[in-house]
Amino acid sequence: MPSLSILARGERLRERLLADAADLRITGFQSPAEDEKEEGLSLDRLTGLGAPHIWGGRVLDDTLLGFGIFPGDRLIVNRAASHLDNKLVVVDLGDGYRVRLVQRDLFGGRWLKAADPIVPDLQLDGQQIVEVWGVVSRVVSCVAP
Repeated sequence: MPSLSILARGERLRERLLADAADLRITGFQSPAEDEKEEGLSLDRLTGLGAPHIWGGRVLDDTLLGFGIFPGDRLIVNRAASHLDNKLVVVDLGDGYRVRLVQRDLFGGRWLKAADPIVPDLQLDGQQIVEVWGVVSRVVSCVAP
C-alpha cells in the first residue's frame, strides 16, 4: 500500500490565484495608511501552489513518523528542483509513491533512506533505476481538529 497520495490539481487553483489579482483596482491617490497595511497570509503564494511544477501530496500512513511527518499531513512537492542532497524526495518504487531522504556516503554515492531504520537503504545512483518524482519543499500539518 502506498504511503503517499498525490493530490489532484485543477484549474480551480489557477482561477483562485487569478481572481485575487483581478480584484486589485487602485484609483486616485493611495492613503498613507496603506503603506503600513499588512497583507493576509496566503498559503498558495507562500508555497507556490498553482505553479505547474508545484504539486501537493497527502500522507496516508505512519511510515514517515521518523521524519516528523504524520498521517494526514500535506506535502508540497517541487518537481523542478534539482538539488537532492539532504532533502526529502518523492520516489516511485514500483508499489506507489514513497518519501525518502537523500544522503551521500563517504565515497560520494547517493542513498535513499527511509524514516524507519528497518527499511533497507537503496542506492539512488546504483544499478536499479529509481525515478525521483520531486523534492519536498514544505510540510503542512494540521494542529487542531
